[in-house]
Amino acid sequence: MQFKYRWWGKGDMDATIGIFFDGFSKILSATGIMLFVFGMPADIVLGKIVPGVGLAIFAGNLWYFYEARALAKKEQRQDVTAQPFGIGASQLTGWLYLIMGPVYWQTGDAELAFQVGRAAALIGGVIEVLGGFIGRWIIKVVPHSALMGNMASSALVWLSFVGIAMGFDKPIYALLPFCMVVIDYLGKADKRFQKIPTGVVAVVLGTVIAWSTGSLTWDNFTASFSNLGFYPPTFCGVDIIKGFKGLFPFLPVIIPLQMNNFFSTLQGIESAKAAGDRYPERRSMVMDGCSTILGSLFGNPFPTTVYFGHPGWKELGARAGFSLANAAAYLIICLSGLTGVLMALIPTEAVMVLLIFVGFSVTAATFQELDKKYVNVVLLSLVPILFQYLQTQISSAVQAAGTTLDAMTAEQFAEFSVPINGIQYLGNGAFLSSLLLAGLLAYVVDKKYFYAAAFAGALAFCSFIGMIHAPSVALFPAEGVPFGVVYLAAGAWLVAKGLLFRQDRAGAGPLTQ
Repeated sequence: MQFKYRWWGKGDMDATIGIFFDGFSKILSATGIMLFVFGMPADIVLGKIVPGVGLAIFAGNLWYFYEARALAKKEQRQDVTAQPFGIGASQLTGWLYLIMGPVYWQTGDAELAFQVGRAAALIGGVIEVLGGFIGRWIIKVVPHSALMGNMASSALVWLSFVGIAMGFDKPIYALLPFCMVVIDYLGKADKRFQKIPTGVVAVVLGTVIAWSTGSLTWDNFTASFSNLGFYPPTFCGVDIIKGFKGLFPFLPVIIPLQMNNFFSTLQGIESAKAAGDRYPERRSMVMDGCSTILGSLFGNPFPTTVYFGHPGWKELGARAGFSLANAAAYLIICLSGLTGVLMALIPTEAVMVLLIFVGFSVTAATFQELDKKYVNVVLLSLVPILFQYLQTQISSAVQAAGTTLDAMTAEQFAEFSVPINGIQYLGNGAFLSSLLLAGLLAYVVDKKYFYAAAFAGALAFCSFIGMIHAPSVALFPAEGVPFGVVYLAAGAWLVAKGLLFRQDRAGAGPLTQ
């Protein structure tokens, strides 16, 4: 008798609602930020970006439905659960605040910001595809604590910090939802209330308050229906080519962010394997990159990835139906202009409180998983990314005052005790320097000094080509050369320590390096 996979299970409705709400909350947040924080035109955001997002997520979900169905037929099992898929939260905020935002603020050209964002996504998709072939090697080379610390630091700053700032900026309707998330999600309140969907309740409550206080109005809501229509994704390869012209300064952001992205996919595959669903690792990672590339070609500037959470949905009895349901929901909403209606109905800040929880949970899980001896590795990885956040805020503030950072001197900032040079040096290429500094320290903690010296060499190389500490990629930039020299000196010191350590252990058995 031929095996037939029943792809809709008892948990697929819960998985559909949970994954859609989690994923689309990011889309709503990003749309609100682009429209109301950046001030980008609605025809670009709602007419070009959102349809591209819908296409990318539609295609990816169809693929993961196919993967689950193929695995079920291969292993003759009904309990196969698809991998949840969407746009990564850290990548989304990184693209917004570190790539598209700076381009738009500096030039006032929304079209250019859109073009650079899409070109960055195309490069990011290529990096994701390469991750399918080199991901395992990178995991062997870069210490696990450094990888996890970099990911946790990114999530904490660009999800939690940004979300908290936006929530407290609109405390009338965002503070109570924030408190609910803190109490029920972060505080892990009484288990008797676990079945209450706190995230949904928080957003609904914030929405009710916003409408009751006049923060959202009926006029704006009815006006949003004027944007309803059919917005097909449009292929604009020429725009991506134009975006490449302004892309190079952002390579220090794109590369480590996308490394984190394919590590997230790899971790998602590993968690699915632990739950009993063994998916082809390389194929899944390559397809993540392909969906990102496809999206970039049709308007989506944000990378896509496998989400965490497969074991939880499997435990609820979900199979693969939620992938089809989410694919259809994204396509309908993103191509019809309904996103604008939802934006007028639900306040962005109320939705952002959910991302606060994501940032905290990723960071907490990192500290719980790692050995206590690596705490300083995680803390060190946090420093450059935190300074990058400060750099972004200062740059936005001075532009709001009618000037730019380049038009001001370090002495002007020093009068008000702002060490602007230090903030700039640490902020430039922060994701990459965070990863490399954390890797160096992790190997020192493990007393693998030669490996640590190799990371010092990598830091020096990246400084000499402007990938870190310098405002743009260039050969021997004036800002990067002093850092490169210092890192080389640190590497020499680490080699000396390694030789001394080898001498001390000469009679103590096999060497570890």
